[in-house]
Amino acid sequence: MVNGETRLDKLFVDANRLTLKAACDRALQFLVKNQQNMQVLVGQPGTFMGHAALLYDDALHESLILDALTPDAANAYALAGEDLLLWTDDALPLGFQTVVVEQLIWQRFAAIRIQRPEMVFQWQRRSTLRAVVDSSNKTSVLLKRYGARAVEGECVDIGAGGMRIAITAPQDYPVTQGELLAQVQFKFQGQACSVEAKVCHLGPGILHPRRGSAVRFGVYSFARCAGG
Repeated sequence: MVNGETRLDKLFVDANRLTLKAACDRALQFLVKNQQNMQVLVGQPGTFMGHAALLYDDALHESLILDALTPDAANAYALAGEDLLLWTDDALPLGFQTVVVEQLIWQRFAAIRIQRPEMVFQWQRRSTLRAVVDSSNKTSVLLKRYGARAVEGECVDIGAGGMRIAITAPQDYPVTQGELLAQVQFKFQGQACSVEAKVCHLGPGILHPRRGSAVRFGVYSFARCAGG
């Protein structure tokens, strides 16, 4: 795990800048929809550190609504015209620079209106957003195979295009690239999912050294969840 300073150095570089407006909009909508916890650096070169989540994308006024900062003392520095630097400290590495417009009451709670940024930085530049699973909170995955025993694994990362999973090498028949899977069962945001899939990428890795070598692969084309 990289520390905060290393994360900023790697995130806010020109190579990670999203140049298309549609990509920036999609990244901001992702942050708002998931109310992703973000680190907030107030002022230049950084007067106070806090954290908060984006609550609403007010496209009409070209602004975003940010929850009041925690700890509360940080809010005293978040005055109109103050520079803010925001970035995710977990999951998907995203960040942007903006300016405070005003402090306000939004849906009966203290909040901060900030300018909608023109530039967003995304560490993992992909055609679809991809979230890395926290190592301390792994998602268990069960792969049901045709003509072979089911295989247990752990989700490494997940996105709109598919999932990357680490598994212990099966003892009966090896997993092969292009293999069709009868079902991939897992939970995402608390909802049980069961989908058909295809192994698209296969490579070496280490998951449980005591249980033998492991393989990693991408599982694509899943879209259905058991709940609907």
